[in-house]
Amino acid sequence: MKEKVSFIDGVGYFIGIIVVSFILFILIWPIIDPTPNKSATLKENIEHLTPK
Repeated sequence: MKEKVSFIDGVGYFIGIIVVSFILFILIWPIIDPTPNKSATLKENIEHLTPK
């Protein structure tokens, strides 16, 4: 029984790391945003990147 509990704890720990890293990524994304004009909308950025 002890091995099964530690396996479940490991899975929960792994899921927790994924959730926390996803939340941190969302919070940090505006700082590392690679789009040319950070204040522009997605549609404006796509129009800027496509050749005319």
